[in-house]
Order: sequence, then C-alpha cells, then structure tokens
Amino acid sequence: MAPFSRTVLGDIESTEMGYTMPHEHILTHPQGHGSKNEDDHLLNDYGKAVQMLTEYKEIGGGTIIEATPKTWGRNAAGMLKAAQETGVHVIACTGYICQEHGMEPNITDRGVDDIAQEMINDIEVGMDGTEARAGWIKVGTAYMYVTPGEDMVIRAAVLAANKTGAPISTHTTGGTMGIEQLEIAASEGFDLTRMTVAHVDRNPDLWYHRKMLETGANLIYDGPGKAKYYPDSVRIDLLRQLVADGFEDQVMLCNDMGRRSHHTVYGFGPGWQWIKQRFIPRLLEEGLTEEQIHKFMYTNPARAFSFAPAS
Repeated sequence: MAPFSRTVLGDIESTEMGYTMPHEHILTHPQGHGSKNEDDHLLNDYGKAVQMLTEYKEIGGGTIIEATPKTWGRNAAGMLKAAQETGVHVIACTGYICQEHGMEPNITDRGVDDIAQEMINDIEVGMDGTEARAGWIKVGTAYMYVTPGEDMVIRAAVLAANKTGAPISTHTTGGTMGIEQLEIAASEGFDLTRMTVAHVDRNPDLWYHRKMLETGANLIYDGPGKAKYYPDSVRIDLLRQLVADGFEDQVMLCNDMGRRSHHTVYGFGPGWQWIKQRFIPRLLEEGLTEEQIHKFMYTNPARAFSFAPAS
C-alpha cells in the first residue's frame, strides 16, 4: 500500500500533497486566551478562509497542515467546506497546543488512556460531530518547562499514534523544550522519525537543532519573514549549515500564520504567498539548490505527515 495522508475530505496518497505548508491556521476561535491581542487571534471569517486557500492554490499550493486543535477553536465543518470549495488538501489535527493555550485544569485526572481515546476518535471517527477526520496529533510544552498535563498529553499522543498510525507534530514555546519532548516520546517507545518539532527557529541555536535532528525527528522553521524576532539571514545561515550536515531530508518551511495580522486577506502580511515568492528566491540566491528546497516543501512534508502501519 502506498503511503497515505488523512485530509478532512478523506485519505490521499502522500505524493498527492504537493507544495505543503506544514504548520498553518485557516480558522481559529480561541477561548479564554487572556492576551491583549486576543482579537488578533480570531481567524473566524469563513469567506476570508476560502480566499486564503484560493490564493494559496493560485501560487501552486497543494496542502495546508492545519494546526488548530479543539481548545484553540478548531472548526472541522468550516475546514471541510473550505477544502471542498477550493480543492486545497487540508490536514487537521487532534490534541492540544500546550497548558497555557487550553487544557482542562484537571487533565491529569483523566489519565493517558482517556486522552488517547479522544485523539483516536478524532482520527478514526471524526472531529466535533462531523465526518472530517484528523490527520495528525498535536502536542506542546511551556517556555522552558513541561507541565504534568503536557507530559501526560505527549504520552497519550504516542499511544494514539501507535494505535492509529498518525504522525505527531509539536508546539514549542519560544522554540524551547524540543529535546525534552522527544525524550518523553522516546521513553514511550515512539519512532521519532514520525515526530516533528515546530517553531524551533524561534531559538536559533545550531547545536540544539542538530541534537533534535540526530534522533531522526523532523524540524519546522516557521518564522521566515517575522523580522521582529531576528532577520532571515540568521535562519538562512542555520539552514545552510543543517544542509551541509546532511539533514536536508528532515527540515520543512512555513510561516505559522495564526493571527489576522499575519494574513494579507485580513489586510496585513506576509501571507501564504510570501515563502514561495520571497523567501525561496532568497534561499536560491544564498546558495541552496532547487532540489533541497523541493525537499523542504514537497518531499519532507509528504513523508512526515504520512500514516504508519497501526500497531
């Protein structure tokens, strides 16, 4: 059987994913975030979601890995309808971002098995009362520490991933605790080649990135264009070194646009076109090859978000 990925419209061969942004947001409605910028986190305009996907498809976009779990306002029905309307593959998630961004206060009382079963139901039955099924499991950790609830969710994710074959991808706060996330998953016997760590370029530490990649895990650089953190020259230097070290098969690129102020359809930027139209040309100018960039945007996401045989 050919490797497959699970979209909200059903399973596809992973090679059909095409150009892929591996950690993005289409529709969100966070509850109780408590941020001064709470309204900025509301991606709740369906028409603009369709416009985002339509413009993405026009530049050759094939798949969006949608990273909004239930506690951040996952809209399964909206994703399903938007995917039907635009023809872009949408791969939704089950799981949690991190304790700060929405976990039940008593989540540790639920236990690993109960949390895992909720994830399994989302993957095998459907999310939020729809027939749209999740295609990956999200977990995450706090800035520089792991809460008991986050630890339990990672262990539950491993159980659910092994039972369903779904991949795991993670949120790191400020790019920290990626190594610790991988250690927890490995302690449960998880194959780390099926695990991806996101936001790591928020912490531009080459040694730290190498150590995660040496486990076989995948990394997402999702900060290009966000100059408020630091210039893209820093990211590009890291990417060139990781390629030189032989890790080009484990790296992916996107923008993690979870705010209105990230999206051109809401009147801001950089928008989903930016990686392809601005960042990739710069990577080529800075010495990376078309083959390496094809891996970042096509080959590596297709592998990282494929299902494995269930145990």
